[in-house]
Amino acid sequence: MKVAPITKNESERLQALYRYQIMDTEFEKEFDDLIQLASHICEAPISLMSLIAEDKQWFKAKVGMDVRETTREVAFCAHAIHKNELFIVKDATIDERFHDNPLVTGRDNVRFYAGMPLTTPDGFNLGTLCIMDNKPRELNEAQKTALKTIGAQVIAQLELKMKIQLLDQEKEVIAQKNQAITDSIRYAQHIQQALQPPQGFINDFFDDFFLINKPRDIIGGDFYWMTEVNQKKIVIVADCTGHGVPGAMMSMLGNTLLRDIVDKKQQTNPGEILRELDVEITKVLNQQSGENRDGMDMSVVVIDPQQQTLSFAGANHKMIYIQNNETFIISGDRVGIGGNSKYQTQKNTFSNYTIDISGELPPAFYLFTDGFRDQFGGQKNKKFSLSRLASLLGEVCQKSCNEQYQILSDTLASWMNEAEEIQTDDILLLGFRPKIGSERQYNETNELEIPSINA
Repeated sequence: MKVAPITKNESERLQALYRYQIMDTEFEKEFDDLIQLASHICEAPISLMSLIAEDKQWFKAKVGMDVRETTREVAFCAHAIHKNELFIVKDATIDERFHDNPLVTGRDNVRFYAGMPLTTPDGFNLGTLCIMDNKPRELNEAQKTALKTIGAQVIAQLELKMKIQLLDQEKEVIAQKNQAITDSIRYAQHIQQALQPPQGFINDFFDDFFLINKPRDIIGGDFYWMTEVNQKKIVIVADCTGHGVPGAMMSMLGNTLLRDIVDKKQQTNPGEILRELDVEITKVLNQQSGENRDGMDMSVVVIDPQQQTLSFAGANHKMIYIQNNETFIISGDRVGIGGNSKYQTQKNTFSNYTIDISGELPPAFYLFTDGFRDQFGGQKNKKFSLSRLASLLGEVCQKSCNEQYQILSDTLASWMNEAEEIQTDDILLLGFRPKIGSERQYNETNELEIPSINA
C-alpha cells in the first residue's frame, strides 16, 4: 500500500478546512441529500463526503459505510486531493497503491473508487465527494458530470453555511455592541434624571402639578428645570434640537448654562434669561462662524409670590393658562435659542408677559414642548394640534392634577392607537397651579390684552 504524500500547501489547506467549522459536527440534511443523490445516480452502494484532516479522513455525510472516520493512511481521498479533477480507480485489487489497503482487503471489500475533489473558491482541496463499489467498473459520462456537479454543490453548501455562521457571529457582535450602547444610554438616562428637580423640590413650587415626560427614545432633548432665586420661583420647559443622545447632550448643555445664568448671576427676568442663554449657546457651539445650527425652544416662567405675579417669556414656545373657565394662549417670540445662521450684532430680545395671580383661585398653567400637539394619530392620522390640546386642557383643568395626568396620558395613547402610530417626538407637558391666585392679566411690554381662544 502506498500512503499518499502530504499536499504541498498542506498548512494553508488545513486552515481552509477549519475555517468552515464543519469537522466533527452532526449529520446535516443538506449534505446527506447530496450524498444520497450521488449514490443513486452512480448506482454505487457507498457514497461519502470525505474531509481530509491532519491524521484522518472524516465523513460529514455517508451512505453504505459503517464508520464515521478512518486513518488518513488508508484514505483513497488522500490521493484524490492532489489533483483538481475526477480521480478514478477502476479495480483497486490490481492497483499497486491500493491492492493491500485495509478498505480493499477488509470487510468493506472496495474494488472501485471515484472521487471528485471538493475545491474551495480559493483553490484548496478539502476532501472529496466520492463513491465506491464492491466490483470493478467504470462511470459513464453522465455519471462523471453528475459527480462534478454534486461536488460543486457540496462546496456551495459549505460556503453558504460559512457565510451564515459569519453573519451570525457578526449579528452577535452587533448585538453585544448594541447592548453596550443601550447600557451606556440607560446610564446616561440616570444622569439626565438626576439633573432634574427632585419631587420634594417641585412640591414646594406649586399648589398642585403633574408632569408628562416621555422621551421618544431612552433619553431625549426635552427637559424641565426649576430653581428659586431671591424668593422668586423659576420654571423652565425646553425642547432641544434632536432626539436621543444628541438631544440629551443639548439638554445637559442647557442645564449647565441655566445654572450659570440664573443660580450664579441671579438673573430672574424671563426675557433676559432667554437672551443670555441665546448668547451663550451661540458662543459655546461656535455659531458665530461655524456651521452648527443646534439650539432649543424654551418657555421661562418666573413666579413672584411677593408681587403675586407670574411672568412668561417664550422662545418659539407658547403657554396655555385657564382662569375662570376661560382658556388663554400666550405666544412667545418666534425665534429660538441658538441655531442662528450668523451671529447677529443685534442680539435676540424676548418679550415678557406678566399675569396677576393675586386672586383667591389660582389659574391652571401649562408649559409644553411640541411633541404632544404634533403627535400624529386619530382616525385621519393628523397631528393632535394646539387647538385640540387647549380644548382638552380646558375640559380637565378643574380636576386634580393626578386626574389630568391620567386623562391626558390615556388620550394621547388612544390618539396614537387609532392610527397605529409610534411616538414621533419627545413629549413634555407640565401642568401646575401656583400657591397663590390671580384675577387679571396684561402684557408688561406693550399692554396688549391676551386673546382667548374661545373669543
